[in-house]
Amino acid sequence: MTITLTIKPGTDRYDPESDAWADQEQELFDELHREVGGVRRDATPGAGEKGVVETVLIALAGAGAFNGAFECLRAWIARDRTRRVEISYTVDGRAESFVLSGHGIDSAEYDRLVKFAMARLEKQE
Repeated sequence: MTITLTIKPGTDRYDPESDAWADQEQELFDELHREVGGVRRDATPGAGEKGVVETVLIALAGAGAFNGAFECLRAWIARDRTRRVEISYTVDGRAESFVLSGHGIDSAEYDRLVKFAMARLEKQE
């Protein structure tokens, strides 16, 4: 059993359609792929928007991969505090999400995700 996180990077600094932002997103994708593997990009039509919304899906199969992914995300955000990453996942059929940003994260939300992930990962080991 794995945990799949959907990652949507964002920024207050770049136009989302710019080549500069595309380079920033590619940097994140490459870092996650190197650190944890199990990474793929998915482009879906945006609701009520032109074009597509691109997300990064990460399948985490162990506690090491989970920790590696979050360290990678934190490091990427720390290099430019205008960056943010929306992280979403499903628990018992309910979609949940929170945002990591250069301005910090709500520790209660992060703790809830860590407990959920560790409980799921311990069941499979």
